[in-house]
Formats: sequence, C-alpha cells, structure tokens
Amino acid sequence: MSAAAVHELAGTWFGGASSRPVAATLLVADGCLRVIAGDALLAGPLPLAEVVVSSRLGNTPRMLRLADGASFETADNAGVDRLLGDRGRRHGLVHRLESSLRYVLLGLLVTIAFVWGGVRYGIPALAEVSAFALPEAASRQIGEGVLELLDDELLFASELDAAEQARLRSRFAPLMASSGLAIRLEFRKAAQQLGANAFALPSGTVIFTDQLVQLAERDEELLGVLAHEIGHIERRHGLRQVLQGSALGLLAMTVTGDVSSVSSLIATIPVILTQLGYSRDFEHEADRFAADLLASHGIDAAHLGTMLLRLETAMRKCPAAERCADPDSGWSSYLSTHPPTAERLPRLNGR
Repeated sequence: MSAAAVHELAGTWFGGASSRPVAATLLVADGCLRVIAGDALLAGPLPLAEVVVSSRLGNTPRMLRLADGASFETADNAGVDRLLGDRGRRHGLVHRLESSLRYVLLGLLVTIAFVWGGVRYGIPALAEVSAFALPEAASRQIGEGVLELLDDELLFASELDAAEQARLRSRFAPLMASSGLAIRLEFRKAAQQLGANAFALPSGTVIFTDQLVQLAERDEELLGVLAHEIGHIERRHGLRQVLQGSALGLLAMTVTGDVSSVSSLIATIPVILTQLGYSRDFEHEADRFAADLLASHGIDAAHLGTMLLRLETAMRKCPAAERCADPDSGWSSYLSTHPPTAERLPRLNGR
C-alpha cells in the first residue's frame, strides 16, 4: 500500500474503559490505525497487524478489536475487505462457504441428510436404550395411568361370562408364565373405534376386547394374539414408540435421568397403542417373538395368521354379516393398526 493511500471507515467506537458507543471514523494509512471522533483522537496510532478483525458473515457488521479491549464496529464490509486485501489477509472460511451457492446447496443437503439420519436411526436407537434403561416403576406408572385413561374413554366392563374369563385365564397362564415377564391379563368391552382388538401396555398388562374373543373359533388363535402382544412387552415397543414421538422428552430423560418426567407422556400413549399402532419393524419383531414362544408350547404360529385372516374376512363381509349389526363391533380395528396380513403370513407360516 502506498504512503498516500488512506482507508476510511465509518462506524462506532467502544472504548475499553466504557461501553458507551461513540460515532467515530477509523483511518488506516501506512499500516497504522487511528480512530477519531471529530477533532478528538480516540485511539492510535497503532499497528494494523495487532488489530483482530472478525470474520465476515454475510452483511453482519464487523468488529475490529484492539489489544486494550476497545473495539470499533462498522457495517462497511466492503471497506474492511479492501483493507484486509491490501494487507494480504483473506476472508474467513465461513464467509467463503456462505458466499458460494455450491457450498450453500452442499450444506443444505448435508443438513437434510443429518436430520433424516437422526430421525430414522438416531432417535429410534436412543429410544431403545432409554426404554430399557427406565426402571420397572416407571413402566408400571405409565401402564396404570394409560389403563385409567382407556377405561374412562374407550373401554368398559367386560360382558364375557365369568366362567369363560376364568377358563381363558387358565388357558393363557402357561404361555404368560413361560415368557418370564410379569404379564397381567384384562378383558374389556371396547368402544367402536377399538372393536376387535388386543394391545399391550408398558406395565405388562395385555387387554383383550370382548369382540376379539367372540370372533375367535379356537383358543390357539387367541394364544397367537397373546404371544404377539407379549412380544411387544418384551421388546418394550410401547415405550419406544412413545419416546420416539417425544424426542425432546427423551433427551431430557436421558440427560437428567428424571423419571418423574415420564408422566407427561402418558396422555400420548393411548393414541399410539390404539390408533396409530406400532411401526412395521416392531410388528414383525413381535411376530418373530410370538412364533418362537408358541413353538416352545407346541402351538403352530399359523393360528395367529388364521386369526388375522378371519379379522380381514369379517371386515370385508361386514355389511352383510350378522355380527356387524352391532355398530360397536369394529372388526377391522385390529387390522388398521397392524401391517397388511399378506405381508405377515409368510413369516407366521414359516416361509
């Protein structure tokens, strides 16, 4: 830079001893910096090489910081660029990246890929770890709270004969005991939106609706459904599904270990368990668990497939079927929260 060349920047001066802003002008000549306000010299002369200049980021004002803590702020980014260019200094990496459309698009793609990967793999993995890390007391608290909500809105006292309930409990007992889990069985008559259904709560409670029991022709079909629901409990699918849908709550619980915060999730579980269902991966995992558990008792997993087909057939024939005269029958409800039957049958039939 020649001796006659002078750089002049308008801006605001913040003295090191005071935070009060002062309108000022920064002058640079012969490698030395001066800051003036009218006829007053506020700083300098100082070697420009000792001044720290903030990196450029779009049109954000730049800061020139002096060694004594004072600073000069200016919106004249072009002037600062010329000043630095003459001194052989380049823009920072951030400015070069955000000024290039290619890098902006690349950054956008990387961000999208990162977010997608976090949602697709990161959150489910973290949900699984957290679900198995939660103490049993938390699972019981959630399960009991959800059952109360369901009993208030969607479930009613079972109308099955007491003797039939006792017989089914006795029939189901060996399967429940061999699972190694504390399974509790409940019968309820369901509202229309649930109909023929069975679902598992995080506490280990499995609920069978009267409509599902009435639809079954053999106990083995209900045992197949029971084994499938036990699979959901064993793999903690209910908790994992809720945690995945409550990522912020999940992060808070993982970081703080505050089990009391799980109570805020209770209200979301009935919707997930009874209307949204589980993911396909969870359903297929529960099917595999059910097939193994049933096989250990000499029961063919195809009975579960038969029950699924019967539900599907009842749904298709509903307008003409005598059992559909009751508007609360809801035979298709179980199927609506599970993967397509045709997709599950090959696994259940051992193919």
